[in-house]
Amino acid sequence: MKGIVVCPQPRAADVGAEILSAGGNAFDAAVATAFAQMVVDPFMCGLGGMGSFQFFDAESGENGMIDFHARAGSLVTPEMWMHDVRGRTEISGYTIFDDFRSELGYTSILTPGTVAGFGAVHERFCTKPLDELVAPAARLARDGTAVGCFAHDFLSRPMMAGVPGGVQRVSATQECKRIHLKADGALFPVGEVHRNPDMARTFERIAAEGPGGFYRGQLAADIAADLSANGSFVTADDLAQFKTRTGDPVKGRYRGYDVSSNPPPGSGVTLIQMLQILEHFDLAAEGHGSAGHIDLVARAMAAAHTDRNEYLADPDFADVPVDMLASQERAAEWAEKIKAGEFLGDGKEEPPSCTTHISIYDELGNAVSCTHTLGTGSGVITPGMGFVYNNSMKLFDPYPGSRNSIEVGKARTTGMVPTMLLRDGKPAIVVGAPGGSVIISAVLQSILNIVDFGMSPVEAVTVPRIHCEGGAIHVEARVQGSVCRQLTDMGHEVKQSAVSFDPVMSRAHVVQIGPDGTWRGGADPRGGGGMAVVD
Repeated sequence: MKGIVVCPQPRAADVGAEILSAGGNAFDAAVATAFAQMVVDPFMCGLGGMGSFQFFDAESGENGMIDFHARAGSLVTPEMWMHDVRGRTEISGYTIFDDFRSELGYTSILTPGTVAGFGAVHERFCTKPLDELVAPAARLARDGTAVGCFAHDFLSRPMMAGVPGGVQRVSATQECKRIHLKADGALFPVGEVHRNPDMARTFERIAAEGPGGFYRGQLAADIAADLSANGSFVTADDLAQFKTRTGDPVKGRYRGYDVSSNPPPGSGVTLIQMLQILEHFDLAAEGHGSAGHIDLVARAMAAAHTDRNEYLADPDFADVPVDMLASQERAAEWAEKIKAGEFLGDGKEEPPSCTTHISIYDELGNAVSCTHTLGTGSGVITPGMGFVYNNSMKLFDPYPGSRNSIEVGKARTTGMVPTMLLRDGKPAIVVGAPGGSVIISAVLQSILNIVDFGMSPVEAVTVPRIHCEGGAIHVEARVQGSVCRQLTDMGHEVKQSAVSFDPVMSRAHVVQIGPDGTWRGGADPRGGGGMAVVD
């Protein structure tokens, strides 16, 4: 099977390409790639995580979503932490406790959805048995793989105030410490081979028992026993009752394309808002990278984030007015405010998080855009299992009564936006990115760079990038100094990174399909970046 796999991890992209070469379709390649990502980037994604999977099935023409968001366990209560919270991180979003209870350890875990999500993909779309798709990842885990630069950077770089450092995260449990630290207590350096045979065995158990075993079989019993013994809010019943959500994407329009992205609690509607606001302006006439271009994009970002902060929530627990948010009328309202010179946004910002992405297209016309994550990783590994659980409790509001307060079964909001742009009912651009709310900015600018500025996918993910949620405009070091001064003169606060290719800006991964059916991809150079083509 011919096709293309684009994701942040080169060795995981290789695995997807191997599956395509062996006759698998884009969905086979997606499952195999995802499991390989769990090995080479074990704090970005894993069996203990969550995600959002957008598909285009060429045979039926169906474009849909399989969402597998993690959900709060049945032992939580809305007010349980309200008297102990010490505030939020400087870039608001993460709750701060003296004991890191929402960030590290068993109390930070939500009911994982990843195994159910990829299990649903396999059952519905894959052509190869699960053991064949899991085998390459199991082999990588057992034989070992060289530690990548981005995986090491996440654990070694300084963290913002209130967030534990990488060694502290890895040391949250003895089992995690045993697997992810060297004998002398140091992190594994870039390039050194790291082995995780426990993860390999767990993969093989899932292949043998089926994905349902993770939730209702012996594997589930082993997981539930460990969680229960260590104070987790997730119970055996929570695992047994977990279900994926299948449905339609949120739809919008941009310059002749149909835009398809994920529904709440994902941020697809926010991305669509940004695009539809910007359709009121001639970005190409401003010139890419100019102060005028950045000003317009930043204001559109700020406008959409204002609505995101006001309305986005788990739709099972709150009314999210998706039709209003995705409407042309709402976009026009914001565009008029921008034209009037208003400064938009409420100044709230979210921090980056641990996430990864896959964009895949095959010669049959099947397409996948999938983002999956651990949050930033709890540091919890059940003895003998080898995988890290999510730590998504930190993104809930510890005070009861808000749209995102802690409640049993509730999913956290997320910046994930696995997206497709369709032309004449078929995929033309497949795009997504990891990294919290900066995901939305990375995906937005990748689309703009291709559609408005005629860039190739490689150019689109490589040129300097910005991010704005309504406060300062964050820009990479490569944004010209004179442009930053012009933006300041316009009234913006500009925060320029010292890093030219700053991984904090997220890492977009794009596949573009031409009208003649040919394809090309772009893997973001900000950290890793893998692309594998099967001809």
